[in-house]
Amino acid sequence: MALRIKIKVEVGAKLVETRALVNTGFETDEPQLLVPNRFLSINEINLDLREAGRPVEYGTAGGPISMYVLQDACSISVIEPDRTKGLVKADLVVSPVEREVIISDTLADSLEIVILSPGRGCWKFVDDPPEKTRTSYAPQIW
Repeated sequence: MALRIKIKVEVGAKLVETRALVNTGFETDEPQLLVPNRFLSINEINLDLREAGRPVEYGTAGGPISMYVLQDACSISVIEPDRTKGLVKADLVVSPVEREVIISDTLADSLEIVILSPGRGCWKFVDDPPEKTRTSYAPQIW
């Protein structure tokens, strides 16, 4: 099982709750949230990617791919039953092929996520009590 968390994504006036994969292999210098094209269309988030973003080539396991990056275009909060944490500004990366929302390593750090056991999907916030363990959510495919 991989580590997935519930988040709220704010893009302009739109608020979308979704589950996101925390991927430490998605290494970035700034907090970034990768979303599938379908995430934008289903949630009626109308962005002119060519106008607002810039194409950037990313290395992936399947080879290099070009995706649009919109700098500081979204804010992210983590939603848990006992608390909400965050409202971190992040770049929005729009993928033509990915089907899940993915959190970069730097965004995970900014949201103060501590991975306890990636295989079991166990995690906590940096300021949770030592005995607190949170669990992963099922994938959400867009």
